[in-house]
Amino acid sequence: MRGAFALAAAAASIAHAQAAFTPEALMRELAAQPATTVAFTETRHSSALKSPLVTTGALAFERPSRLERRVTAPAEERYVVDGDQVTIERKGAPPRTLALASQPALAGFLESIRATLRGDLETLRRLYRVDLAGEARDWSLVLLPADADLAGLIVSIRIAGSGARITGMEVVETSGDRVVTRFGGAPR
Repeated sequence: MRGAFALAAAAASIAHAQAAFTPEALMRELAAQPATTVAFTETRHSSALKSPLVTTGALAFERPSRLERRVTAPAEERYVVDGDQVTIERKGAPPRTLALASQPALAGFLESIRATLRGDLETLRRLYRVDLAGEARDWSLVLLPADADLAGLIVSIRIAGSGARITGMEVVETSGDRVVTRFGGAPR
């Protein structure tokens, strides 16, 4: 009888731990992370391309809202999103700065990344329908645009991770194009 009680208590504890993994719990874990830099490999699948386009580089995030995407191959590029502006730098061209307010769909897409990295569920829910699947060690956050401008460009964003580490992202565009990004390892 004592063994059955211990087994039932253990099962209840496991069930509670699994049930406790909610979007709120994930966002608390992500919010506790310090600034981060991670290498990425991105593959763009598009009907406009003869073969997928692969880019590599590093993604850096500093709280509260600075995101830097440095592409090292096939061509060097740098994108810095800081507050309400994005600056684009390409070799041989002067930097361009855009106000995100003038690009609502771009702003909504960039906010999906920044809000996730800072653990800001309120912002994610303002822009997307948020669905979480899996468990703490292997999760998938699916974002479906709630905003009409964003929904005109993006069907879904799926962010995958383990614990407080984001391991991948897939963006499916309304055109049928798809961008798959894998994160991991030291930045290059």
